[in-house]
Amino acid sequence: MNKNELKQIFDTYYQALVLYANRFLFTKDECEDLVQDVFVSLWEKETTFPNDLSLKAFLYKTVRNKCYNVIKHNKVKNKYAENIVQSLEDDNLFLKQILEEEIVRQLHQAIELLPARKKEIIKLSLKGLKNAEISEELGIKLQTVKTLKSQSYKILREQFQELSTIIYFLLT
Repeated sequence: MNKNELKQIFDTYYQALVLYANRFLFTKDECEDLVQDVFVSLWEKETTFPNDLSLKAFLYKTVRNKCYNVIKHNKVKNKYAENIVQSLEDDNLFLKQILEEEIVRQLHQAIELLPARKKEIIKLSLKGLKNAEISEELGIKLQTVKTLKSQSYKILREQFQELSTIIYFLLT
């Protein structure tokens, strides 16, 4: 399909396709963009059709499918927005989120206070590394990793014992 043929097809079907898309989508700008995308796709694919009826069917089906995709995408966006609004309105969820953020912040502060090797092991563990992987990465024995990790957890538990009591009272 050459440029002149595409222009002729565009001139013939553009307005009708925009009106067709406007049955499904509400803004004319969105419909115009969608139809232009259909013509760009037609140009890029260099598709040929045996007759005008095949071309017309292709254009209308493509517009319909693109409208359907836009509607599905908008539905997902709207559902996401509803969930966000709901979570913003939910005071319990709000308090829970604040509490979670505060716990994470305090955990990272507590980890920073650990001795260097223990801190390194806990950080690698938080990244998802297994004891054997930590041992290999740091070039130390597996048992050393287990011992230092256990000691680190004990220190962290002691630091968070008071915090866990506060959390318990906040959540109940």
